[in-house]
Amino acid sequence: MSEPVADLDLLLSAVAAMPTPWKRWPGGYERMDSALVDAVMSIRFRYGRPRNDGSWTGARGAVLRYEKHAEHISAPERLRHLAGQDPVALEGILNRQKVHAGKTKAFAIVEVAKRFAAIGVTEPAHLDPDNADHRTQYTGVSGLGPVTWEYFTMLLSHDGVKADTWITEFVGRAVGRRVTSEFAGSLVKEAAEKLCVEEKGLDHAIWSYASTTRLKGMPKTL
Repeated sequence: MSEPVADLDLLLSAVAAMPTPWKRWPGGYERMDSALVDAVMSIRFRYGRPRNDGSWTGARGAVLRYEKHAEHISAPERLRHLAGQDPVALEGILNRQKVHAGKTKAFAIVEVAKRFAAIGVTEPAHLDPDNADHRTQYTGVSGLGPVTWEYFTMLLSHDGVKADTWITEFVGRAVGRRVTSEFAGSLVKEAAEKLCVEEKGLDHAIWSYASTTRLKGMPKTL
């Protein structure tokens, strides 16, 4: 009897079947407030598309509206400015989507900003993805978890994988069973190391393929 194929090999085969060239990681931000808005607004929300008037829909549109609102704030004060926002007023700039019942994304964004400001983490260079306290300042806010924490750090130039629904489903179909987001993220990181590519580059390639093709042609997970 032949040995079962390892999960990593199955994922690598699925990645090899994706069209090339891969969609490239679009990059992040040089400002912490924008990255925070993007990370939270992206929860269960589309990235967005440009409109004819130059504005954007989706999470990208929310970020651009906030940046316009805060364009007069100097770089060192941007995170503190976000921490001082009235969450209800901020809803009018972003939208009124909720991270869970009873709390809007705007409230969560302001709460995280206040937490970071309180410990002096106000600029991208201050943030350490491996610092447990920094992570807790984000994930300690109700409705926010490790998946978007990793995405937040990715938006600030750190490597990583945002194991959202599309990434997790792609990995699950590749290995032939349902998997957790933690497992999916870990396996994509292993694949990136094997392929000698950035984790966020492989993440974005898989996400772009999975979200645009709706995984047509891949077997469903069990």
